[in-house]
Amino acid sequence: MTSRSRNGSTAAPRRPHDAQASRAALLESAGALFDERGYDAATVREIGERADVDPALIARYFGGKEGLYLATLQQDGREPMPSDPAAVLACILSRSEERGIGPVPPAMVSPTLSDAMREQVRAILAARVTEPVAAELGGGPDAHLRAELLLATAAGVALARAGGTLPALADASLEEVLALLHPLVTSLRG
Repeated sequence: MTSRSRNGSTAAPRRPHDAQASRAALLESAGALFDERGYDAATVREIGERADVDPALIARYFGGKEGLYLATLQQDGREPMPSDPAAVLACILSRSEERGIGPVPPAMVSPTLSDAMREQVRAILAARVTEPVAAELGGGPDAHLRAELLLATAAGVALARAGGTLPALADASLEEVLALLHPLVTSLRG
């Protein structure tokens, strides 16, 4: 059976849309592309093509590329972050240099985030970084504060290096930066 469009032409009937399968395909494709190329280099079009799904569905299901990225971070099976504070700092800074900043560090410092987006980012950071680091730091009344200070330091350094406004920091090697931050990381151990 065919259907008649507004302009009078006939077209084959549309196949049923499977929202759950489309959403899953987008998550899988986006996760792979974000891991391969980083947030900035992965395009919405490429994600849709790899998923064999209309890229416009990214906006429908996730609110846009940023929401899709955050959804990929919440998936089970993602590579876990290390829990050792020095390794966390090195991991965050090296990933930002290899793959770009992505939306999480800017979201951490943005005063214009909606409450819902702020809570989503907070939940991701707690599950992937602050809770494991706080446990590694031995708990205690200020373990979460120390874990959040580590995360804020990593995000701030990554943003400043990417921005290039602080030339000595932007031009320093990652090894130099990590060596200079080592006493700070050690002091967070309590």
